[in-house]
Amino acid sequence: MKKRIILISALMLVCTFLLAACSSDRASTTASPSPSSEERVSETASEPVPEQTESDSASLPSDDPQEGETVLVAYFSHTGNTEAVAEQIADLTGGTLAEIQRAEEYGNLQEEAEAEILEGVHPEITVSADNIEAYDTIFVGYPIWWDEAPAMIATFLDSYDFSGKTLIPFCTSSSDSIDNSLHIFSELCPDAVIAEGLTANDEADIEPWLQPLGLVQ
Repeated sequence: MKKRIILISALMLVCTFLLAACSSDRASTTASPSPSSEERVSETASEPVPEQTESDSASLPSDDPQEGETVLVAYFSHTGNTEAVAEQIADLTGGTLAEIQRAEEYGNLQEEAEAEILEGVHPEITVSADNIEAYDTIFVGYPIWWDEAPAMIATFLDSYDFSGKTLIPFCTSSSDSIDNSLHIFSELCPDAVIAEGLTANDEADIEPWLQPLGLVQ
């Protein structure tokens, strides 16, 4: 009987020891976070927030003409002579070319074109450039027809607000000078600055004409 009591007491001591050991292991496991968890928290907290820099702001698109594009060379050309002069002016000034065209072709050029000029008609036109009013200096070129500018030029001048802009007329002609055609500029654009025009029948005259204007690159 004594042996049985001693054996039971010994077993109870062993069970008590084992329970205490398990409780200690569980407490240790719960209290210690894994190293990988600490690293993940540290990386997230130290990650910098990107800021917008001046270069990022400068890359945003703008509606204004880019540098070197404040000069527009607008022209109407029937045979190609005025176009050649316009291209030379654009090359010398760094300007942007803009072709003016009549929206509808003439049926009878001689009769219709002369009648438009005499009657002050402004036919519908197309212009191969956008944002015309954003340019500061606008060359306007055309051939001389019946001692006047073609009616498409009057349409162009009347279609935009050129107040405070500098308009520079030029023309090509087999005989007449630009002088008699210039009245439409002051009539249709009274608030613009009208520079001295050029009858550009000789290509050698173009650069010397541009030099005093300060537009040659």
